[in-house]
Amino acid sequence: MKLTYVRLCLILSLVALSSSLINAQVHPTADRQALGKVKNPALQELSGIVPSVANPNCFWVHNDSGDDAHIYLIDSAANLLCTYTLEGVVARDFEEVAWMMRDGKYHLVVGDIGDNRAKRKQITFHEFAEPVWEKGVRKAVIAHINSFEAVYPDGPRDAEAFFVDPLTNQLILITKRDFHVHVYSADFVQKQTSYLAESSKPYVLKREAELPLFFVTAADISANGQDILVKNLTSIYHWKRNPSEPVVTALRKSHVEVPYAPEPQGEGIAFDRDGLRFYTISERPLGLESYLYRYQLVK
Repeated sequence: MKLTYVRLCLILSLVALSSSLINAQVHPTADRQALGKVKNPALQELSGIVPSVANPNCFWVHNDSGDDAHIYLIDSAANLLCTYTLEGVVARDFEEVAWMMRDGKYHLVVGDIGDNRAKRKQITFHEFAEPVWEKGVRKAVIAHINSFEAVYPDGPRDAEAFFVDPLTNQLILITKRDFHVHVYSADFVQKQTSYLAESSKPYVLKREAELPLFFVTAADISANGQDILVKNLTSIYHWKRNPSEPVVTALRKSHVEVPYAPEPQGEGIAFDRDGLRFYTISERPLGLESYLYRYQLVK
């Protein structure tokens, strides 16, 4: 069973890699625009991305395992503007970043949720107000951070995808290495004050559903809460959500596949603020090139 699983993981990775090489990263049905090439050596294993609100035409990105507790601000041409250090945070495997509103201000949530061997006792989410970049500043520190420890109700799992519902502030997490990935919910960012006051024990995530997908690497929800994208190495899937229904109800319904040209190891996806476009970005395995891409969402 383990051997079959490992083979399947390798096959999916090779399919995405070979597809990008054979097609020179072009897909006839994908309305894709390359905005910029990732060049800075600090951005080797980009795993998460979200557009900045406080810094127009910029994006927040981060690496996964192997990096310290950093989040990076890049411009729309993928140039590195500033490296931010999360003060007092020890990073194990940052895999996703999302945005949320609190007290009328935009906040970022970084998920230290990667667990390739499914052995971590708990995972961690770090929430902080979105920094406003001062032009010319290359390094900065984020000092005021709320950290939330969480555990799965059914044992450790690897995950690289989550988002926060803008209508309710409910956090939705989707696992990676299950043959049918699992969907979990959490309300600790909704109930921040009570959670932090009672945080002697990790929060227990609530298992909500399964999706007929495998190797999910990213997910996002539009700013109006009506569109959801879930990505694996080779495909992107789109759900429509009625604002009156919970996110998990929408995810239990049918979805459609979005035209997408696979990247060498594409692990990041994010909606534009208008919900009409989305962005992808990838790691740079084996020295391959990585680009910040923009797609038009076909609804």
